Amino acid sequence: MVVYLDGVMGLNFLVDWLLLLGVNRMSGFPPGVKRTAAAAAVGGGYAGMCMVPGFTFLGSALWRGVSLGVMSMTAFGMDRTAFRRGVLFVVLSMAMGGLALSLDSGHFLEIVGCAGALALLCRMGFRGKAGTQNFLPVRIEHGGKRVELTALADTGNTLRDPVSGEAVLVADARAAKDLLGLTVEELSDPVGTMAKRPEAGFRLIPYQTVGQRGTFLLGLRCGKVLINGKITGGLTAFSPQMFGNGEYGALTGGQYG
Repeated sequence: MVVYLDGVMGLNFLVDWLLLLGVNRMSGFPPGVKRTAAAAAVGGGYAGMCMVPGFTFLGSALWRGVSLGVMSMTAFGMDRTAFRRGVLFVVLSMAMGGLALSLDSGHFLEIVGCAGALALLCRMGFRGKAGTQNFLPVRIEHGGKRVELTALADTGNTLRDPVSGEAVLVADARAAKDLLGLTVEELSDPVGTMAKRPEAGFRLIPYQTVGQRGTFLLGLRCGKVLINGKITGGLTAFSPQMFGNGEYGALTGGQYG
């Protein structure tokens, strides 16, 4: 049987892409089409290199593990969730291999169909995630600077501006530092920070937590805020704390999930 290099690369690209999309669905993250496509291209290129004379050693378990690591970093980044999603990707890859062996066939359409079925299972069987958390991409632009972070869609977060009633996005200290150059100390004293920087257009956003009332967060209407690809009013409050042990950097009210 003649095996064509472009066919192997194309097949591996499609299978890896579908599996990576499934991983994000199971983990509660957005599909991340561009990043997963780039990672799948790495997988397709690796599969092609394994067939080139002189590079067949790349088919060993060591180099396969290296390729999976590079694919995971490309698709998921290097935050605290990347390792878990990478492990999930390996599990789905093993499931894919088992399906292919059970079919005892190497037909292109059947293999791609198996990968598509796994991706569909991740989407439908787990209702978009294998847990209770739902994460959304957020982009904040202000004063010529831009930060991109992941937000937890928290239905228990009902923070709103007391004047307009507008829902408020809550970003953590890392976003405040990158976007505005604010320190944790400045965020912990929003009244004092407003007195020192009145020209910045800050405002106080009152909030309360269990056992703590009458507290304020430093708020600002940013130039542009997109949550899950949707433009919002831009009102953002900045917390002096880090969220989720670094797994995410903002909280929404769950209305964008």
